[in-house]
Amino acid sequence: MASVKMYRGTGDAKAAAIQEKLAKNFGFVPEVFQAMGRNGDFLEAALKVAEVAGKGLDPKTKELIIIAVSAVNGCRYCVDAHRAAALQAGLKDEEITAAIEIAAAISLYNNFNKAIGLTSDLKA
Repeated sequence: MASVKMYRGTGDAKAAAIQEKLAKNFGFVPEVFQAMGRNGDFLEAALKVAEVAGKGLDPKTKELIIIAVSAVNGCRYCVDAHRAAALQAGLKDEEITAAIEIAAAISLYNNFNKAIGLTSDLKA
């Protein structure tokens, strides 16, 4: 259960209009967009950031990055949503799992190195 109020067409007029478009695209309004649905300016900005981030990357690469980051950040919602998008984009489960393996391995190194305060001696 969400810890915030869900706005399904009950936010401001701009948010309701955006949610209507999202419902046409998804067949429903995903909870993430209901949670953001109080303020149309915020919802619009959040959608725009997601759209323009990674400009120049192909959709498959972008989805693998999103899944990997979401997995190490512990966001099950995002992993599920973007796994569906990745499969729809033509990625295989093996590729998705491989991306998560890489993210988990690097997260291990990141945390270990931060914990012991290593000097950065490997540079380009």
